[in-house]
Amino acid sequence: MICSMLIVYFFVYGMRSMQTKANLLDEISVLNQEYSLMHERRMEIESHVELLKPDHINSDFLDEKSREMLGLMHKDDIIILHK
Repeated sequence: MICSMLIVYFFVYGMRSMQTKANLLDEISVLNQEYSLMHERRMEIESHVELLKPDHINSDFLDEKSREMLGLMHKDDIIILHK
C-alpha cells in the first residue's frame, strides 16, 4: 500500500517537474530570440551614435537625420516613399 502510494506520488510530481522543465525551456528559447533582436538593435543604434560623435561627424548621415526630424528637403531632392 505504502509502496503504491510512493509510486503514485513520484509519478505525479515527476510529471509536473518534467512539464515545468519543458515550460522553462520554451521560455528560455523565447527570451534568447528576444535577446538576439535587442542585441541587433543595440548594435545598429551604436553604429549610428558612432557616426554622430563630434570628432568625426558623418555629414551625410547628419544631413539625413536632420531632414528627417525637421521634415525639410531641397527642391532638387527625390522623395521615395515606402511602407
